Amino acid sequence: GDTGHRGWSHTEGRDTTCCRLALSNVVCLFFFMIRRPPRSTLFPYTTLFRSDLTMESVRGDVSRVRSGMLTRRRALAPDLVVRASALVVERILGLPEVRDAQVVGAYMGVRGEVDPSLLRDEPGFEVAFPVTREGEALRFVVPSGPLRAGPFGIPQPDSGREVYPCTLDVALVPLVAVDSRGNRVGHGAGFYDRTFADCRGSEGGGPVLVGICHAFQVVPEIDPRPWDVSMDLLVTDAGLIRPGG
Repeated sequence: GDTGHRGWSHTEGRDTTCCRLALSNVVCLFFFMIRRPPRSTLFPYTTLFRSDLTMESVRGDVSRVRSGMLTRRRALAPDLVVRASALVVERILGLPEVRDAQVVGAYMGVRGEVDPSLLRDEPGFEVAFPVTREGEALRFVVPSGPLRAGPFGIPQPDSGREVYPCTLDVALVPLVAVDSRGNRVGHGAGFYDRTFADCRGSEGGGPVLVGICHAFQVVPEIDPRPWDVSMDLLVTDAGLIRPGG
Protein backbone atom coordinates (compact mmCIF):
# COMPACT_ATOMS: atom_id res chain seq x y z
CA GLY A 1 0.00 0.00 0.00
CA ASP A 2 2.88 2.33 0.87
CA THR A 3 4.58 1.77 -2.54
CA GLY A 4 1.37 2.55 -4.37
CA HIS A 5 0.99 5.79 -2.39
CA ARG A 6 4.52 6.92 -3.30
CA GLY A 7 3.88 6.21 -7.00
CA TRP A 8 0.71 8.30 -6.94
CA SER A 9 2.52 11.21 -5.27
CA HIS A 10 5.31 11.17 -7.92
CA THR A 11 2.82 11.28 -10.81
CA GLU A 12 0.79 14.01 -9.15
CA GLY A 13 3.91 16.13 -8.69
CA ARG A 14 4.93 15.76 -12.33
CA ASP A 15 1.43 16.63 -13.59
CA THR A 16 1.27 19.65 -11.29
CA THR A 17 4.61 20.94 -12.62
CA CYS A 18 3.44 20.55 -16.23
CA CYS A 19 0.21 22.37 -15.47
CA ARG A 20 2.10 25.23 -13.83
CA LEU A 21 4.42 25.57 -16.83
CA ALA A 22 1.49 25.55 -19.26
CA LEU A 23 -0.40 28.13 -17.19
CA SER A 24 2.71 30.31 -17.04
CA ASN A 25 3.04 30.24 -20.82
CA VAL A 26 -0.61 31.19 -21.28
CA VAL A 27 -0.27 34.11 -18.84
CA CYS A 28 2.89 35.38 -20.60
CA LEU A 29 1.21 35.17 -23.98
CA PHE A 30 -1.84 37.01 -22.65
CA PHE A 31 0.22 39.90 -21.28
CA PHE A 32 2.27 40.09 -24.50
CA MET A 33 -0.91 40.41 -26.55
CA ILE A 34 -2.55 43.09 -24.41
CA ARG A 35 0.66 45.12 -24.19
CA ARG A 36 1.39 44.98 -27.92
CA PRO A 37 0.22 48.18 -29.68
CA PRO A 38 -2.56 47.53 -32.19
CA ARG A 39 -1.77 47.77 -35.88
CA SER A 40 -3.88 50.39 -37.57
CA THR A 41 -5.91 49.16 -40.50
CA LEU A 42 -7.51 52.52 -41.22
CA PHE A 43 -4.40 54.68 -41.51
CA PRO A 44 -1.18 52.65 -41.83
CA TYR A 45 0.98 55.75 -42.49
CA THR A 46 1.56 56.82 -38.88
CA THR A 47 5.17 55.71 -38.58
CA LEU A 48 5.98 56.80 -42.11
CA PHE A 49 4.79 60.36 -41.50
CA ARG A 50 6.02 60.75 -37.92
CA SER A 51 8.88 63.01 -39.01
CA ASP A 52 6.52 65.61 -40.56
CA LEU A 53 6.91 68.07 -37.71
CA THR A 54 10.70 67.93 -37.75
CA MET A 55 11.17 68.31 -41.51
CA GLU A 56 13.66 71.08 -42.19
CA SER A 57 12.63 74.25 -43.94
CA VAL A 58 13.50 74.63 -47.62
CA ARG A 59 15.98 77.47 -47.64
CA GLY A 60 18.47 77.80 -50.45
CA ASP A 61 19.32 74.21 -51.33
CA VAL A 62 16.09 73.36 -53.13
CA SER A 63 17.67 70.65 -55.29
CA ARG A 64 18.79 68.63 -52.25
CA VAL A 65 15.35 68.77 -50.63
CA ARG A 66 13.69 67.96 -53.96
CA SER A 67 15.92 64.91 -54.40
CA GLY A 68 15.21 63.67 -50.87
CA MET A 69 11.46 64.11 -51.20
CA LEU A 70 11.33 62.39 -54.57
CA THR A 71 13.29 59.43 -53.20
CA ARG A 72 10.94 59.13 -50.24
CA ARG A 73 7.86 59.40 -52.41
CA ARG A 74 9.05 56.80 -54.93
CA ALA A 75 9.65 54.38 -52.03
CA LEU A 76 5.98 54.41 -50.98
CA ALA A 77 4.17 51.09 -51.29
CA PRO A 78 1.54 51.16 -54.07
CA ASP A 79 -1.31 50.33 -51.70
CA LEU A 80 -0.42 53.33 -49.51
CA VAL A 81 -0.49 55.60 -52.56
CA VAL A 82 -3.90 54.24 -53.56
CA ARG A 83 -5.33 54.87 -50.09
CA ALA A 84 -3.81 58.34 -49.82
CA SER A 85 -5.13 59.22 -53.28
CA ALA A 86 -8.65 58.07 -52.36
CA LEU A 87 -8.61 60.24 -49.23
CA VAL A 88 -7.40 63.28 -51.17
CA VAL A 89 -9.99 62.81 -53.93
CA GLU A 90 -12.72 62.55 -51.31
CA ARG A 91 -11.60 65.84 -49.77
CA ILE A 92 -11.34 67.51 -53.18
CA LEU A 93 -14.94 66.55 -53.98
CA GLY A 94 -16.02 68.23 -50.74
CA LEU A 95 -14.51 71.60 -51.69
CA PRO A 96 -17.11 74.25 -52.62
CA GLU A 97 -14.74 75.47 -55.35
CA VAL A 98 -14.90 72.02 -56.97
CA ARG A 99 -18.63 71.51 -56.44
CA ASP A 100 -19.28 74.75 -58.36
CA ALA A 101 -16.71 74.02 -61.10
CA GLN A 102 -17.46 73.21 -64.72
CA VAL A 103 -13.91 72.30 -65.79
CA VAL A 104 -11.19 71.02 -63.44
CA GLY A 105 -7.57 70.64 -64.43
CA ALA A 106 -6.06 67.42 -63.06
CA TYR A 107 -3.12 65.14 -63.84
CA MET A 108 -2.13 61.49 -63.86
CA GLY A 109 -0.13 60.63 -60.74
CA VAL A 110 3.10 58.70 -61.27
CA ARG A 111 6.04 57.51 -59.17
CA GLY A 112 4.30 57.74 -55.80
CA GLU A 113 2.38 60.98 -56.41
CA VAL A 114 -1.11 61.41 -55.02
CA ASP A 115 -3.22 60.55 -58.07
CA PRO A 116 -6.39 62.61 -58.68
CA SER A 117 -7.21 60.99 -62.02
CA LEU A 118 -10.24 59.20 -60.51
CA LEU A 119 -12.00 62.55 -60.80
CA ARG A 120 -12.37 61.81 -64.50
CA ASP A 121 -15.27 59.51 -63.62
CA GLU A 122 -17.18 62.21 -61.72
CA PRO A 123 -20.35 63.38 -63.53
CA GLY A 124 -20.54 66.94 -62.15
CA PHE A 125 -17.73 68.54 -64.17
CA GLU A 126 -15.28 67.96 -67.01
CA VAL A 127 -11.66 67.08 -66.30
CA ALA A 128 -8.84 68.43 -68.46
CA PHE A 129 -5.38 66.86 -68.38
CA PRO A 130 -2.10 68.63 -69.19
CA VAL A 131 -0.23 68.06 -72.42
CA THR A 132 3.50 68.60 -72.01
CA ARG A 133 5.94 69.91 -74.59
CA GLU A 134 9.44 70.63 -73.39
CA GLY A 135 10.15 74.32 -72.90
CA GLU A 136 6.51 75.35 -73.39
CA ALA A 137 3.62 76.16 -71.09
CA LEU A 138 1.14 73.37 -70.44
CA ARG A 139 -1.88 72.84 -72.68
CA PHE A 140 -5.00 71.42 -71.01
CA VAL A 141 -7.22 69.04 -72.97
CA VAL A 142 -10.49 67.32 -72.08
CA PRO A 143 -9.70 63.93 -73.62
CA SER A 144 -11.97 62.33 -76.19
CA GLY A 145 -10.09 59.05 -76.22
CA PRO A 146 -7.46 57.06 -74.33
CA LEU A 147 -4.41 58.78 -72.84
CA ARG A 148 -0.96 58.05 -74.25
CA ALA A 149 2.48 58.36 -72.69
CA GLY A 150 3.97 61.83 -73.00
CA PRO A 151 7.60 63.03 -73.02
CA PHE A 152 8.15 62.18 -69.34
CA GLY A 153 6.28 58.88 -69.38
CA ILE A 154 3.16 60.55 -67.96
CA PRO A 155 -0.15 59.66 -69.70
CA GLN A 156 -1.68 62.65 -71.50
CA PRO A 157 -4.50 63.24 -74.00
CA ASP A 158 -3.87 62.41 -77.64
CA SER A 159 -7.08 64.09 -78.78
CA GLY A 160 -9.92 66.14 -77.32
CA ARG A 161 -11.13 69.67 -76.61
CA GLU A 162 -8.44 72.14 -75.57
CA VAL A 163 -9.16 74.48 -72.66
CA TYR A 164 -7.21 77.69 -72.12
CA PRO A 165 -5.46 77.23 -68.72
CA CYS A 166 -6.63 80.56 -67.29
CA THR A 167 -10.28 79.62 -67.93
CA LEU A 168 -10.12 76.46 -65.80
CA ASP A 169 -12.25 76.82 -62.69
CA VAL A 170 -9.88 74.73 -60.55
CA ALA A 171 -6.42 73.35 -61.30
CA LEU A 172 -5.00 70.49 -59.24
CA VAL A 173 -1.25 70.96 -59.08
CA PRO A 174 1.34 68.25 -58.32
CA LEU A 175 4.29 69.20 -56.15
CA VAL A 176 7.38 67.93 -54.40
CA ALA A 177 7.21 70.08 -51.26
CA VAL A 178 4.99 72.90 -50.02
CA ASP A 179 4.57 75.02 -46.90
CA SER A 180 1.42 76.17 -45.10
CA ARG A 181 1.60 79.54 -46.90
CA GLY A 182 1.19 77.79 -50.24
CA ASN A 183 4.78 78.19 -51.40
CA ARG A 184 5.56 75.24 -53.64
CA VAL A 185 8.61 73.33 -54.84
CA GLY A 186 7.85 71.59 -58.12
CA HIS A 187 9.74 69.00 -60.11
CA GLY A 188 12.13 71.57 -61.54
CA ALA A 189 10.92 72.02 -65.12
CA GLY A 190 8.78 75.07 -64.34
CA PHE A 191 5.73 73.94 -66.32
CA TYR A 192 3.09 74.94 -63.79
CA ASP A 193 4.73 78.24 -62.82
CA ARG A 194 5.10 79.17 -66.49
CA THR A 195 1.51 78.18 -67.26
CA PHE A 196 -0.30 79.97 -64.46
CA ALA A 197 1.92 83.02 -63.84
CA ASP A 198 0.00 85.16 -66.33
CA CYS A 199 -3.39 84.01 -65.02
CA ARG A 200 -2.96 85.92 -61.78
CA GLY A 201 -3.21 89.21 -63.64
CA SER A 202 -5.98 88.14 -65.99
CA GLU A 203 -9.67 88.87 -65.64
CA GLY A 204 -11.03 86.66 -62.89
CA GLY A 205 -7.56 85.82 -61.62
CA GLY A 206 -7.40 82.40 -63.26
CA PRO A 207 -8.25 79.06 -61.68
CA VAL A 208 -8.16 78.21 -58.00
CA LEU A 209 -4.81 76.45 -57.66
CA VAL A 210 -5.04 73.43 -55.38
CA GLY A 211 -1.75 71.78 -54.45
CA ILE A 212 -2.18 68.10 -53.61
CA CYS A 213 0.35 65.81 -52.00
CA HIS A 214 1.12 63.39 -49.19
CA ALA A 215 1.18 64.88 -45.70
CA PHE A 216 4.93 64.38 -45.32
CA GLN A 217 5.52 66.74 -48.25
CA VAL A 218 4.30 69.72 -46.21
CA VAL A 219 7.33 71.44 -44.66
CA PRO A 220 7.54 74.31 -42.14
CA GLU A 221 8.78 76.99 -44.55
CA ILE A 222 9.85 77.49 -48.15
CA ASP A 223 11.63 80.58 -49.43
CA PRO A 224 9.70 81.49 -52.60
CA ARG A 225 11.59 82.53 -55.70
CA PRO A 226 10.39 85.45 -57.87
CA TRP A 227 8.89 83.18 -60.55
CA ASP A 228 7.11 80.78 -58.16
CA VAL A 229 3.30 80.69 -58.27
CA SER A 230 1.79 79.94 -54.85
CA MET A 231 -1.14 77.65 -54.13
CA ASP A 232 -4.58 78.87 -53.03
CA LEU A 233 -5.41 75.61 -51.24
CA LEU A 234 -3.56 72.51 -50.11
CA VAL A 235 -5.14 69.07 -49.82
CA THR A 236 -3.31 66.10 -48.33
CA ASP A 237 -4.29 62.70 -46.99
CA ALA A 238 -4.14 64.28 -43.51
CA GLY A 239 -6.40 67.28 -44.17
CA LEU A 240 -6.96 70.65 -45.78
CA ILE A 241 -4.86 73.82 -45.50
CA ARG A 242 -6.09 77.23 -46.61
CA PRO A 243 -3.04 79.53 -46.73
CA GLY A 244 -3.79 82.81 -45.04
CA GLY A 245 -7.14 81.50 -43.83
